[in-house]
Amino acid sequence: MTTRLFTFAILFLIFVAKFNFAFGQTNLFATAFTVNGAAVSNYEIDQKVRYLRFLGEGGNIRSKAEEELIKEKIYLQETERAGIDLTPKQILTAATDFAENRNNSLNGFLNQLGRSGVNKESFFGYIEAQSAWTQFARAFFGPAIRDLPTPDVDEKLLLEYRTSTNLVNLLEIVIVIDDNNPDQAEQIAREIYRSIQTQEDFSLTARNYSASSTRNEGGAVGWLNIDNISSTFRNVINRTSSGRVTEPVRLDNLYYVFFVLGKRTESSSANVVSIDYATLRVDGLGADQVSNLQATVVNNDQNCEDFSEFSSQFNAENFARQTVEKTNLGAFADPLSGLDNNEVASVELDNGSSYLVMLCKRNLVVDEEVRERILNNLRNRKLDDMSRNHYSKIRAAAIVERK
Repeated sequence: MTTRLFTFAILFLIFVAKFNFAFGQTNLFATAFTVNGAAVSNYEIDQKVRYLRFLGEGGNIRSKAEEELIKEKIYLQETERAGIDLTPKQILTAATDFAENRNNSLNGFLNQLGRSGVNKESFFGYIEAQSAWTQFARAFFGPAIRDLPTPDVDEKLLLEYRTSTNLVNLLEIVIVIDDNNPDQAEQIAREIYRSIQTQEDFSLTARNYSASSTRNEGGAVGWLNIDNISSTFRNVINRTSSGRVTEPVRLDNLYYVFFVLGKRTESSSANVVSIDYATLRVDGLGADQVSNLQATVVNNDQNCEDFSEFSSQFNAENFARQTVEKTNLGAFADPLSGLDNNEVASVELDNGSSYLVMLCKRNLVVDEEVRERILNNLRNRKLDDMSRNHYSKIRAAAIVERK
C-alpha cells in the first residue's frame, strides 16, 4: 500500500470513528420510544420541547413534550381507525384559524416559530392531530349531545341571569422577543410599566413600538368581557386599577402590557318577566319554631309541590302560590332574589307577619340568539367531556415502549 493510500485509509477510519461517536451522542433521528408500535424520535421530542418553550411552558418541559407526542400519536391512530383523513386544505385552514386566534397571520406565526427553532412540519403535524381528533369527536359523540334536555338549558339561562358580566376597556402594547437579544423585550416592557403614567403617553408608545395591529389606534382594544380573556392576562388585569398600567405578561414569544382605561359591570341578556313562588304564613310561632319548620323543608329536599302538602298542617288560607311580575313582589323581592329554585327563606314583614317563602321558578324571556349560544356552549362542554373520557381510556390501554 502506498504512503498516500495508507494515510487516506487512516484519516478515513478516524473520520468514521468520530462520526459514529458524534452520531451516537446526538442522533436526533433515533427512536426515543414507540406508541402502540409508532415511533417517536428524539427530533420530534426536541421540536415539541422548543414549541412548549415558545408557548411559555415551565416545569419539566421534556416530560410534557413526551406526553403531548403520545397524545398526538394516539389521536392519529384512533382517527385513522375511524376512517378520518384530513385533506391538505383542511389542515391549512385549521392552521390559519389557529394563528388568527392568536392575533397573527399564518406566515407571521410560522416565522415566529422558526425563530424559536420550530419547523413548520412539526407545527402542521400538531394541527393535523388536533383537527382530526376534533372531527372524530364530532362524528362519534355529536349525536349524543345534539338534543339537550330543556332543564339543562334553563339552568344555564338562570345561571347567566344571576351572573353579572364584568367588562374592561384596554389599550395594549405588544413587544416581540428577539432571539438574538431575548432579555431586551422584557426590559422594554418593564420600563413601560415603571415609567408610563397617562393614557396619552401609553398610546404614543403603542403607535411607535407596539407589534400589534392595534398600534395605529394607539393600542386601543376596546371593551372586553373579562371572562373571555385568557387567564394569563385576566389575573393581572383584575388586580390593576383603572388608569394604571399592568405588569408585563409573557405569552409565546411576545410580551404584553395593558393600560386599563376603565371597568364596568353589565346585567345579563336574559330578562326575568315573572316569578313563581309560594308562601306559608306562620304568625304566632316563635323564632325557634319557624327555624325548625324551615329546617324540615330543607332537610326533606322539598319542592313547591311538596311545600304545598307540608303546609296542609296549617289553615288552608295560610298557604299561597302565585306568579307575579318581578316589579310587583313588594316585600318578598329581596329574599326571593337570593334564592335558587326550591330554596326557602324566612321573612318577617314590617307589619309583624311572618312567612316561609319558597322560590318555585323564574320565568325568563331570552333572545333566540342568546339561547342558541348557550346551547352551543353546553354541547361543546359535553363534547369535550366525552372526548376527554374516551382519550383517557385509550391512553390507559396504549403500549409505550422506551428504546
